[in-house]
Amino acid sequence: MKEKAEFVRLAWVFLLLFFIGKLVVGATGGSYSLGIRLFAMVPMAVHLCLVWGAMSRGLKGKGVGYAAMVGMMIAVGGQILVFTGTLGSIALDIPTHFSNPVAIFGSEQEVTFVAALAARSIGVVINGVIGAVAGSIGWLFGGLLETA
Repeated sequence: MKEKAEFVRLAWVFLLLFFIGKLVVGATGGSYSLGIRLFAMVPMAVHLCLVWGAMSRGLKGKGVGYAAMVGMMIAVGGQILVFTGTLGSIALDIPTHFSNPVAIFGSEQEVTFVAALAARSIGVVINGVIGAVAGSIGWLFGGLLETA
């Protein structure tokens, strides 16, 4: 597990940068739609899962299981940031893009603490699976990478 964590560190840094960017856009009064256009974390995570899945095969010579695990680790890392951003925003009563009802429920319905954390918890699981699938798909293309 340590080897995989070291392998995905750079992907986690990219997700952290997107997280910070999204916080800054929200804190400076930027619209939710602007935050999504500039710093959409789930699409970024999927892209990272695809690329790291490909690198798992093409550069490290690992199997599809390794790529799936790497993808899952990347996606779950991103979702932990989203969960933390939501938890902090709601607990501190600071409106951010992470506590935006559209981000949580897909509509303007009222956000309660428990419902928001339940939705984000489900997101961790679902996006973890999506990350594993994306890592596996990336692995399929890993043979296109040339090793040095």
